[in-house]
Amino acid sequence: MTRLKSLTHFPFLFFGLTAITGVWMRFFIISGKEFIPYNHLLHGHSHMAILGWTFLAVFILFINMNWDEIIYKGQAITIVFSTVFVTIIMFFAFLYEGYALYSIIFSTLHIGIEYWVIMFIFISLKTISTIPKIAQHFIKGSLFMLFISTLGPFSLGAISAQGLRDSVLFDIAIYFYLHFQYNGWLYLFLIGMFIALLKKKGITLRTSFLQASFWIYIISLFPGFFLSILWVDVGFIGIVFAVVGAIGQLLGVIIICIALFQVRSQFQQIFSRRMNRTYCFIFALLMSKSVMELGLLHLPFALLVYDSRSVVIGYLHLMFLGFISIFILTLFQNMQLLQESSTWVQKGMNIFLAGFLLNEFVLFLSGYLTWTIGKTVWFHHELLFVASILLLCSIGILWTSFVKNSSTA
Repeated sequence: MTRLKSLTHFPFLFFGLTAITGVWMRFFIISGKEFIPYNHLLHGHSHMAILGWTFLAVFILFINMNWDEIIYKGQAITIVFSTVFVTIIMFFAFLYEGYALYSIIFSTLHIGIEYWVIMFIFISLKTISTIPKIAQHFIKGSLFMLFISTLGPFSLGAISAQGLRDSVLFDIAIYFYLHFQYNGWLYLFLIGMFIALLKKKGITLRTSFLQASFWIYIISLFPGFFLSILWVDVGFIGIVFAVVGAIGQLLGVIIICIALFQVRSQFQQIFSRRMNRTYCFIFALLMSKSVMELGLLHLPFALLVYDSRSVVIGYLHLMFLGFISIFILTLFQNMQLLQESSTWVQKGMNIFLAGFLLNEFVLFLSGYLTWTIGKTVWFHHELLFVASILLLCSIGILWTSFVKNSSTA
């Protein structure tokens, strides 16, 4: 188990590299000193965040929770090291050449690992008795969405080969990938793991509510993609799909929140006050994101949002840095990968929240001020630079806490 726990160093490494490139990009904007082309940094940053940090972290969560019942333990460890090898080379390829030959090769190899993970988890679920059937539905649904998301990167090659890299089709393929990654694969997987964790701790959510949430949400995911591309003329049918997707996804989230609210007394007994507040914050972020998407149904507002880079970046960070990353770090604590009672962990989480909130406040307020008075927040770039440093420091503190916890275990 100690060897298994040591694998958690890799997600922290990837999270740290994501944060370092984030600081680097903010420093470039302030200083104007370009050691590495900005676009190269951006590609490395985004791919490390999605294919490195979040992908490996949720897989580590899965094998840690179910290690005793996983039959193919050697294969699980091989998947981790294969992911690390491919992701690191892919990351430095992006820094060196941007979106080009070697980065594309290793991005494609990573997709192969994703298919491997899909098969591994799907087969493993057959022998794991401690994950409730409804939680397995969420996890299997997430695996299907992970597969669907890979169609986006594959289509980029075909689009580029047709000389359409600067067309809207290229951007649509990217939004397709992102939508099924964070709204599909990561959301469903984390909810499934959370339901399984609650079951282990003696908290059972109402199955009928979870089933309703699952089917409403997963069916809504497909028309919900149109929410991401309303800046294109999708026609009346496309708008109808967007409406169905937005309402369905929001309804699915609301039902989950109701199911959790019904067991709030058990939550308060089993989890600490700090952990209760953290989970309330996590699901408040999820609700905020879902409500924000409803606003996109007003087309003039949707076009305004899509033309505002700071709002788009704020939205993506709300999901990846907020809901997904904080959820992962909280589950790390629940699974004893991080010690919740540790002063280091508490300080690290507080600094992380401060950096995240500052980042979101500046991005969304700048978007609002740009719309209303044509200006951004004073010291916009400097404040975002401070936020990125806070996030990097918090990750360093949390990783240090993990090292200390591992050495005393």
